[in-house]
Amino acid sequence: MRLPRIGLLGKLIAIHLLGGGMVILLAWQVIGYFGAYYFMRLMDTYGIEPEALHATFLRAIYRSLLITIGLGIGMVTILKVFITRKMMAPLTQMNILARKLAKGDYSERVHVVTQDEIAELGHAFNQMADSLASIESMRRNLVANVAHELRTPLNNLRGQIEALQDRLIIPSPEMINSLHEETLRLVRLVDSLYRLSQIDAGTRVLDDEEFNLQELIFSILLRERPRFDEKKIALKINLFPHPVHADSALIAQVVQNLIENLLRYTPERGEARIDLFGEPSSVKCVLTNSGPGITPEDLPYIFERFYRGEKSRSRQTGGAGIGLAIVKQIVEAHGGAVGAESRPGQTEIWFTLPVPPSSYQ
Repeated sequence: MRLPRIGLLGKLIAIHLLGGGMVILLAWQVIGYFGAYYFMRLMDTYGIEPEALHATFLRAIYRSLLITIGLGIGMVTILKVFITRKMMAPLTQMNILARKLAKGDYSERVHVVTQDEIAELGHAFNQMADSLASIESMRRNLVANVAHELRTPLNNLRGQIEALQDRLIIPSPEMINSLHEETLRLVRLVDSLYRLSQIDAGTRVLDDEEFNLQELIFSILLRERPRFDEKKIALKINLFPHPVHADSALIAQVVQNLIENLLRYTPERGEARIDLFGEPSSVKCVLTNSGPGITPEDLPYIFERFYRGEKSRSRQTGGAGIGLAIVKQIVEAHGGAVGAESRPGQTEIWFTLPVPPSSYQ
């Protein structure tokens, strides 16, 4: 036979009643014993036969005790039910909201009015709900953005290949180069997503090797210098030798992504600057470029995945919005930090890497 389920309120009331019953039973016995003792002493003092009066006295005492106990239990039970329900209201609300969270409804929060442990639980529940809502929003944005970024090159590839199949266009070097560029765009996007997934999952073990950050930046700038010259960007470099302990391949990816960002958003005939200098226990690299700057509304989100201040996602003015997210993930995985500052006419993006005390000059 399955026992009926008893809720928390019923359990608390049962515990209170059990405790009260034990107190009443003890009081009953104590009154019966001491009442009889003092009654017999009174009878002896005044020389009265005690038998009949003793029974009448005890009946009166017990009757009064029963009435008092009944009224007391009723009042205490009502008060306990009221207080317990008030205490349990947040728990009941959390139970209801937890079921809604399980169904994907993240809109409601627990209403906390007390300052006790249950209130702390309510605040923790609300923080959990906020985190789940944020994660769900990021998941939906990720799916939408990945679909958007994949759709354009895939549609281009499909259209050109179908045109070739139908002999509507004649194969040419320009056509092959266009197909190759779209394929490379897909490869870069997938590679970026794969790097992010590796860092998120912690499946990539970071190499701890010593290398000179100045030399790494110089080597990438040497490769990208023609692109700066093509846009007639005046590039200033202020680099000093700074050894660091990190995964050189990943830090190279950080520098490459930031330089790509510099090239993309610095206007033609604009100015760009790269500074590298030491701070207490860290090395800081700052990349500065001229241009319209980043709006205050967009600035807090530029390191988020697929976030772009330029909402049209034009292929001419921006990429997929993953580059800075990769920078943040890699730098933070090394124990460093990233940040950005912007005002009309100038934008700065920086990152830091920790340096062991023995390596800091």
